[in-house]
Amino acid sequence: MKKIALAVSLLLLSTQAFPQETISAATALAEAKDYAGARRILEGIVQRDGQNHQARFQLGRLLGGPLREYDAAEEQLEKAVELAPDSAEYHFSLGNLYGIQVQNASIFSKFSYAGKLKEEFEKASKLSPRSIRYHTALMSYYLQAPGIAGGSDEKAREQATQIGKIDPYEGLLATADVEAATENPENAEQAYRRAIELRPDGWRAYHRLGYFYMRDKRWDNAIAQFRKYVEVAPKDANSHDSLGEALLAKGSTDEALASYLKALSLDASFAASLHGAATCYDRKGMKSEAAKRYRQYADTYPTARNAKDARQRADELEGK
Repeated sequence: MKKIALAVSLLLLSTQAFPQETISAATALAEAKDYAGARRILEGIVQRDGQNHQARFQLGRLLGGPLREYDAAEEQLEKAVELAPDSAEYHFSLGNLYGIQVQNASIFSKFSYAGKLKEEFEKASKLSPRSIRYHTALMSYYLQAPGIAGGSDEKAREQATQIGKIDPYEGLLATADVEAATENPENAEQAYRRAIELRPDGWRAYHRLGYFYMRDKRWDNAIAQFRKYVEVAPKDANSHDSLGEALLAKGSTDEALASYLKALSLDASFAASLHGAATCYDRKGMKSEAAKRYRQYADTYPTARNAKDARQRADELEGK
């Protein structure tokens, strides 16, 4: 009798502990890019316990991320939200998925998805009003969506104001983004510069102001900002990549190549720098090295938008 009682106790203990442990195991597998293994674990948990909102959430993120099975991801995330309606992160993730679905939907479905996207971001912001990430997502929606789908420059500014109440630096960056999107470049530039004055050791203002100048083809101004970005974040591959991009746009190929190679020394698989270095070698007439870099880029990122062009250019340089 005692053996039976012990067996029952162990069974109850295992059914309580096992799901969370396997969720952690699935997360570890996903981080190691073993997506099939992570999926197998999570689907097993959901099959055993359909009410496990954490497993459904992680499965939805996996399906909607690297596995790109968006309809299946939508089903899992919607169920996770239904089971845990007070989770801001669940609403936010579902909203992001709806954003992906908008891009692939028919014209009639786009507005439906857009409305649901806005609703999820609004819920996330209300459930977690101190989250800058949620307010930023909602702000971006208001800026990008047409008026018929709830887009509004005024509401975007309201979100920027809310962000500023949480963090003045982030609020200035948000304000600058709104002003740039609504074609008020002088106001945008002023907001970026105020952010730099407020936090001169913060890299994000230099980064955004640099690309603000890039869009206006003010290469020297962009280069100056990206040099500051490199100065405050020298170990960030993206800082050197951004500088390389501005130098290449100006026509300073040798300097651009040096920046791209520095980025790759920090992160050997940094996509933009792989392609940027290939472009520099190509411009310098170094066919063999250019082909090598183009092919490395295409092989490392086979689904990238310009992977096919990179592979084709590598073939041309190799005379194939």
